[in-house]
This record gives sequence, structure tokens and C-alpha cells, in this order.
Amino acid sequence: MQDPRTASVGVAALLAAALVALAGGAAPARAGVEVAGRVRLAIEGMPVSEVGPIVVYLESIGGGASGTATASGLEIRQHNAAFSPGFLAVGQGTTVRMPNDDAIYHNVFSYSKGNRFDLGLYPAGESRSVAFETPGVVKMYCSIHESMSATVFVAPTPLFAKARSDGAFRIGDVPPGRYRVRTWCERLPDTSREITVGAGGVRDLEIDLGGDALR
Repeated sequence: MQDPRTASVGVAALLAAALVALAGGAAPARAGVEVAGRVRLAIEGMPVSEVGPIVVYLESIGGGASGTATASGLEIRQHNAAFSPGFLAVGQGTTVRMPNDDAIYHNVFSYSKGNRFDLGLYPAGESRSVAFETPGVVKMYCSIHESMSATVFVAPTPLFAKARSDGAFRIGDVPPGRYRVRTWCERLPDTSREITVGAGGVRDLEIDLGGDALR
């Protein structure tokens, strides 16, 4: 029979270890803050929705986030002989599924520098995937159907957002630090400015896009 004193010591040791483990895991990782605001066009009479997708993203210039995107479950479907959605913004390193919903074959490909791929012909019900490893603009097509095209913008950071039709945007989970705020729009010049994100985040950032000329 086990000595009761030995058993008591063993139980106490287990309780102590459990308390240490709980103490170590009690403080969750510090959540990031929010950077939000609005994109405005310096083009008289033209709403943001008229110039196509606008992406706002943050590049760390000291004490901010780094690394690759962790988004999952993203898709560009082939539906009714068209890509859906026709535009998608992703972070560098993101894998996107390309399911074929149509009762016909498709062949999705791109010749864009740094993200060239050719998925080959595949039928309805099948899906293939693409990992977008290089930041930049990716133009996608179907070799069978000339009318099919889509655009993927690959941000060099996981901290990005596509502006809404009214220009509003929100980037969550931003670690405090210094950042360069950049914008991308296929029809407008890119912009860049520096901001400092404190513990309270940034909620009223206004970004003006120049209107000298549309691309």
C-alpha cells in the first residue's frame, strides 16, 4: 500500500504544476488595434465606386507586424463562364481555391510576373488551388473562354483591406508601431504616407487619391 504521506506530496506537486501552467497561459496574446478611415477621390463628381477596387495596406517601418497572410477558405469560382468574384485582394503567401461550378471544362492560367501558373483543363465539380507568393497584380484568364478574366491583388503584408463602395475601410489586429500606409487602384496612381499606430488605434484616417489623370 502507498504511504499516505507520499501520495499527499504527489498530489501537491501535481497541483503546483497545474497552477504554474494556468498562470503561464492566463494572459492571452495581446490583441492588435484597429486602423480605419475613408478613401476620398480628388476627382469632381466621381464616386469611389466608379474607379474600381481600391486596396489599403500597411507596411511596417518599425515595431509593427511582419510575416505572411494566414487567411484560409478563399475562393474564386468559375460560374456561368465567369470568375466569381472578379477581383480578390489577398496577403502574400495566401492559397486560393479555384472550383469549377460549370458543366464545361475550364483552364485557369496567369502570365503575371512572379505568380505564373497554369491549372490545366478540369471539369465541373473539381477544384485546384494557387498559392500567391509574390506581391503585385495578377491577371487571370481561361484559355477556353476569352471573355473570362479576373484580377488578384497580392499585398506584401497581412494588414490590408478593400475599401467599400463609399470609400470606408477597416484593418483589424494591427500591432502598435510605425507604418507606411499605401493604396492600390488599377486606374489611379498609388499613394503612400506614414502613420504611427498607438494603443488606441487609428479610427479617422483620411486618404486622398489624386485626380490628375486616370490610368
